[in-house]
Amino acid sequence: MDDVRDDVIGVWRVSWSGRLMGYVLATGPACGALSAWLGALFHLDAQSAGSAGIATAVALGFGLFAWWGLRRVRLELTTDMIVMVNPWGTQSLPWSRVSAVSLDNWGAQFHTMDGFTYTAYALSDLAGGTRQDEQFADVRRIVDAQLRSGQPL
Repeated sequence: MDDVRDDVIGVWRVSWSGRLMGYVLATGPACGALSAWLGALFHLDAQSAGSAGIATAVALGFGLFAWWGLRRVRLELTTDMIVMVNPWGTQSLPWSRVSAVSLDNWGAQFHTMDGFTYTAYALSDLAGGTRQDEQFADVRRIVDAQLRSGQPL
């Protein structure tokens, strides 16, 4: 768990190895762009500047992808609801709709009373390349307590 605010019970993010992968994805192209700009300083012509501009655009694209797909992804359990920030969007699920929680390769799966399943990618094996069993144990403990009580925590 990372952050704690008044109404937030817990926040889980992609594992440290996943976040490291995000930094590597962003840093490699950024170093390439920096190198291209340094080269353009020594060879002042339009082709060098154009190449440096393209390298910068690629670096920005990789940086945005790393942030969007790995850095901003999180699972928040609040006193009122479950908030899943995934690469494809944010989903909010009230506690009253949750019937169970499980873990698979795609992350924590929140099952609802009406048969739908919502996935929190922050606990995905694929995001960090490692199992998220310890983090999921914390999530399951909180969800089980919530489901037993039937009341907001």
